[in-house]
Amino acid sequence: MKRKILSNRGVTLIELLITAVIVGIVATMAVPRFQIAYERHRYNGANRAVNSTFRLARSMAITDKEQYGLHFDVESRAYTIFKDKVNLSGFDFVSGDSIIRSDTLPPEFGYIVTDVENNVFLFRPNGSCRFNGGGSLVMLAYSEGVVAVFTNNVLASTGRIHSTSDFY
Repeated sequence: MKRKILSNRGVTLIELLITAVIVGIVATMAVPRFQIAYERHRYNGANRAVNSTFRLARSMAITDKEQYGLHFDVESRAYTIFKDKVNLSGFDFVSGDSIIRSDTLPPEFGYIVTDVENNVFLFRPNGSCRFNGGGSLVMLAYSEGVVAVFTNNVLASTGRIHSTSDFY
């Protein structure tokens, strides 16, 4: 007959403490990575909100068969979707235009700039976009070691948005 040797020995307190210390060291090294990933996720969400504003103005123009515009106020970091009623051939947002929606940009963006005249993008009833300039909106977000630059380009022929991001 074979005898089975059973050990009554379990895990000692020292082994448990060593394991806890190792897990703590690894967790301490991973926390900054999670913070950076969280910030990137938050910035990407804010950029998606801006892109959906562009798409909303475009879809309203297509639906109503009228010209709608999107104006960015770079000093106050706000935007306004408006129905262009007064000067259909101009690239501006004037007091007679009907305001559809006005709001501030997400607080993550500390700096924004456009390269279009009067910071206005106009969407036609066929979905295309009119602007005088390059058709870009650049936004900068920064906090706790993460800097993000988002460039949103509006394609004039289709009115669609192409967004790129760089993280530093």
